[in-house]
Amino acid sequence: MPSKTDFNVSPYFDDYNEAKKFHRVMYRPAYAVQARELTTQQSITQNQIEKFGDHMFKHGAMVVPGQIEPDMYYEAVKLTSFNGTLADYNGNTLTGGTSGVVADVVNFVATDGTDPDTLFVKYQNSGTDNASYAFIDGETLTSGSGDTAVCSTTATGSAVKIEAGTYYINGFFVVVDAQTLILDKYTNTPSYRVGLTITETFVTSTDDTSLLDNATGSSNANATGAHRFKIELTLAKLSLTSTADASFVELLRVNGGSVVNKVMATDYSVIEDTLARRTFDESGDYVVRNFDLDPREHLISGDNRGIYAADATSADGNTASESKLALGLSQGKAYVKGYEIQKHGTTYVDIDKARDFDTASGIVTRV
Repeated sequence: MPSKTDFNVSPYFDDYNEAKKFHRVMYRPAYAVQARELTTQQSITQNQIEKFGDHMFKHGAMVVPGQIEPDMYYEAVKLTSFNGTLADYNGNTLTGGTSGVVADVVNFVATDGTDPDTLFVKYQNSGTDNASYAFIDGETLTSGSGDTAVCSTTATGSAVKIEAGTYYINGFFVVVDAQTLILDKYTNTPSYRVGLTITETFVTSTDDTSLLDNATGSSNANATGAHRFKIELTLAKLSLTSTADASFVELLRVNGGSVVNKVMATDYSVIEDTLARRTFDESGDYVVRNFDLDPREHLISGDNRGIYAADATSADGNTASESKLALGLSQGKAYVKGYEIQKHGTTYVDIDKARDFDTASGIVTRV
């Protein structure tokens, strides 16, 4: 999958055309080098890399593990007031003046006018009463830096983190930086598609002064030099119904706080087909970890083990109904036609309850 950016525009004029089957740019003495020849040379090389990359990896494949991991216990501390800035608290410890609870601050979000200033923490220990596991509403919190804040209330949020790594994006091997994305600040039952948003841009010396000519040991503002093509990957979330995939690679899907799908390993391309063919030839289809079936009532009624509350919509798009069952398929792993099939968490499929019957009398059955 090639880059979506058009390079054959002013002032670059990269007119490389694969159909012409050019594989080298042959420079000649005494002839001036054209800028388009230099960009075309890069396109020829990139085309070769992309061909090999497409054979090995699928678009969006994790090449050097930058593993993604959800956190459904992302503890939030809403603040009434605080000294200094929120950034001063990040990376420090907080100690509750009343509870004695100690926590490490791992993130923060400033007020947006609706939600208050919030710190996100990982608790280290229980309180002085050996029972409290979170800060107490209204207590004063003292930071390791000496700043103080007043806790309004606490909540359990949710977030997702990706480690630094490399992904195969639009024919390029692109570095992704370690990032953390808050899914829901104060609840831990998120429902999102989570992945990487792809942003392709041209960077000039106006944007980045380090691109100025440094031939004399310092940047020369009169020699602005070449521009750069940049690909940036940003951790982002989309709704479960979103189809905005043109510049988005899904790595994780959560529904109601449960992981439905998650990238665990490299997604190979043509080479994967070869391995699958060989696996199926010598082993056929088989299960590694069993998928358990769990029939449940579709509509919650009392303690009937129902799945969906009244008027709720199921994953299959049906309204909760007494006339249906929700058939749960647990997590498991199998190989089908040589391809690895792995489920994360339980998913439910709607089926209609049996409502037709026949009556027979005087029938002899075998016991």
